Amino acid sequence: MKYDLIIVAKSSSKDLIQVTQNCINSARADGADMNVIVVETSGCVVKYDGVDQVVSYEGDFIYNRALNLGLKYAEGDIHILANNDLIFLPGWSKIGDIMITNNLDSASALSEDPRQKDLLRGEYIYPYNEIGRFLTGWCIFVTRECIKKIGSLDESFNFWYSDNVYGDQLIKAGLTHGLVCNVHVNHITSATLMTVPLKLRKQYSYDNVLMYKIIKKIKYAG
Repeated sequence: MKYDLIIVAKSSSKDLIQVTQNCINSARADGADMNVIVVETSGCVVKYDGVDQVVSYEGDFIYNRALNLGLKYAEGDIHILANNDLIFLPGWSKIGDIMITNNLDSASALSEDPRQKDLLRGEYIYPYNEIGRFLTGWCIFVTRECIKKIGSLDESFNFWYSDNVYGDQLIKAGLTHGLVCNVHVNHITSATLMTVPLKLRKQYSYDNVLMYKIIKKIKYAG
């Protein structure tokens, strides 16, 4: 089982560089066969330890466009679509075998997000797509065949709702997603987003609410 860890990063300060490096280190610590690709959106030349490919992203920031760029360099069985502000807990890399055994095209791991606090722990899978609770946009595990079936990730949104349209793509293609409850990946909530100016932060987040309703009706209704 080989993984591609594709990290979207904006490492424009020493603190953010360390956030990204911590993510890489925690994933590497499990000893999995893994190709690490960092899509760097800061415009800076950044070197990381334990990385196979750093890809420079140019133009206006669109989260799924950055992931699509990283996917061009993917070569593994399972692609991990990831924010940079993650910590992979020991044992995370068994998720690939769990996905194959349970015929999951896409999967998420448990985290410390309060929306998941009442969920079961251990050998259990929730077969649902609810965003933030079962489909965690900050870290998605997806099979190579799943990406082939849905094509490129929908680039309609700059940041928030990128995971919503991914979920819609899965449903439209008849593909399965599940939350795997014996694997943990913690998310340092919006560590990068909180460093951008308030106006831009709003454009990346709440300004997308109405647009999502329109896009869903046009592209994914029925």
